[in-house]
Amino acid sequence: KLIYNDVRKFGFIKILCSKNIYKDKHLKFLGPEPMSNKFTVKYFKRTILNKNRTTKDILMDQKVVSGLGNIYVNEILFLSKIDPKKKIKELIDRDIRKIIFFTKKILKKSILKGGSSIKNFSNSDGKNGVFQRQFNVYGQIGEKCNRKNCKDYIKKTYISNRSTFYCRTCQK
Repeated sequence: KLIYNDVRKFGFIKILCSKNIYKDKHLKFLGPEPMSNKFTVKYFKRTILNKNRTTKDILMDQKVVSGLGNIYVNEILFLSKIDPKKKIKELIDRDIRKIIFFTKKILKKSILKGGSSIKNFSNSDGKNGVFQRQFNVYGQIGEKCNRKNCKDYIKKTYISNRSTFYCRTCQK
């Protein structure tokens, strides 16, 4: 049984021979899976060296790391305490380690919660995910930051035409 549900029209199905999989034009330029052992500080530093793009823009780039979407990048940067507008070349090793750690943590949590059901997402069984109940910043514009001792509010801006939510006090 094959079920394909793509309400948002981001995907497609393609049948490939396994020996040629990484030669396919849609796959050969993808960055590593964020949960793989290839997504490391060494890889990250080698890939981003001297890039003048924002941290958020780089994390959204599927050529750098595959599979990260807008929701999760917002949450990863909040937990990492990194301003999404900060230039990637300005990150230090500690920042990169935090990004990698929180990327894996957020994705594991989201998988356990069935994903994030916003608007029209449901899994192949028709069930909604519940990870959206744990969002710290995504869609929380005007809400008080939930970090202890922070009195600021969640702001919204746009980076590369994508909604970006952050706390300007906590994320530097």
